[in-house]
Amino acid sequence: MVEGKALAVLVSANGYGHLRRQILIVRELMRRHRNLRTVFALTNRQYQRFGPEIEALGDLVSTAIGLTEDSVCWTNNAASYTEQNLNGWEKEWESNANLLKSDFVISDNLVGVLNKRPDALLSGSFLWHEVISVFSSQNKSCRDYVDRDISLLRQNTPTMICNWSIATNAVKNLTNPIGTSWMVGDVAMPTLLEDRQSILVHGGGTRTLDNKVRDIATMLRKGNFEVFTDLEDDHQKFDYLEESWSKVGVVVCRPGAGTATECVKWKIPMIVLRDTENSEAESNAEVLIRLGLAHEIAGRFENLKLVSLIEMMMSIESRKFFLAPFDRCGRNGIAEAVGFLESHWNLSRRNS
Repeated sequence: MVEGKALAVLVSANGYGHLRRQILIVRELMRRHRNLRTVFALTNRQYQRFGPEIEALGDLVSTAIGLTEDSVCWTNNAASYTEQNLNGWEKEWESNANLLKSDFVISDNLVGVLNKRPDALLSGSFLWHEVISVFSSQNKSCRDYVDRDISLLRQNTPTMICNWSIATNAVKNLTNPIGTSWMVGDVAMPTLLEDRQSILVHGGGTRTLDNKVRDIATMLRKGNFEVFTDLEDDHQKFDYLEESWSKVGVVVCRPGAGTATECVKWKIPMIVLRDTENSEAESNAEVLIRLGLAHEIAGRFENLKLVSLIEMMMSIESRKFFLAPFDRCGRNGIAEAVGFLESHWNLSRRNS
C-alpha cells in the first residue's frame, strides 16, 4: 500500500530525456498505486516543455520548479563551470523539508543527493563525472565535482535504473545497476511508411549544436524537404506531439538518450551529429550505430552525402532494411523499472 507515501523525483537540468523517462515511470506507478504523492524537482525550461504532461497525472502530483536549475548543463566551454552551477541545486534540495524527507527518492543523474539521502535511487544511462572530467585539468570546480561524485558512488554503491543498451562503463562499475530495455510508451497512432516524409534535425537540450542544426535545416529546406528542428526561433519548430512524431521519417540528431528513446519508440532511423567532447553523446553514437539504429557519414559531413543518405533512408524500397534493427529492441523498460521499484520499496497493489 502507498497510502500517505510521498515520492520525490529530482531531475538533472541538462536536456529533456531525464524528465521524460521519469514522467513515464511515475505515470505507470500511479496507474498501479493511485494514492502515491509525487513531486518533480525540475527546471523552468523542463516545466515549460512538459508541464501539461505532468499536470495530466492528477492532483497528487506537484512540481518544485527551478529547484535543479543549478545542476550540470553541458557546454563545451570549460571556464563556464562553477561550484554554483554544478552543485547549487543541493542547497535548494536540502532546504526543502518536504522533499528531503520524502518516503522515496529518485534522482535522475544527480549523485549529490546521496549526501543527505544515501537510500535514494539513481536513474540514467551515464554519470556526469564521466562527461565533465574532460575539463578537470582546466577547471578546479570540475575536478572537485568529479572527485566528490566518485567518492559518493564508492561509499554508497547506489542502485541505478538504467537503459542497459546504452549504459556507460561507469554506471556498470560504480553503481548497482538495474538494467532495463528501452523505456518507451505505446505508439498511439502508427502511420504508413509512405506518410512519414518529414525530417527532424535535433541538436538536443544542451544547445551546443544549434548552429549546425540551423545550417543543416537550411540546406535541406532548399532541397524541398519538409524539415522541423528543435530551435526556439524556428518557424517550423517541432512540437513533440504524437501526430508529429508519427510523420517523421528520419531524425538527424545529437544522440542524447531522450532523442534516441523517442526514435526507438517510433522506429525512426537516425543520422548522428557528433559532439566529440561529450563522452556520453559519443558513447551513445557508437552504440546506436553498432545496433543499426543510427548511421553516420564518413569523413566530412558534406551536404551531398547527407542528402543522398536521407533519400536512401526514406525510400520505400530501402526502409525495411533501415527499420529492421528497431524490431530487435526490447521496449518494456517502463514496466521493468516500475516492477523493480514495487519490489524494492515493498509496494503492495492491494487497495492502492
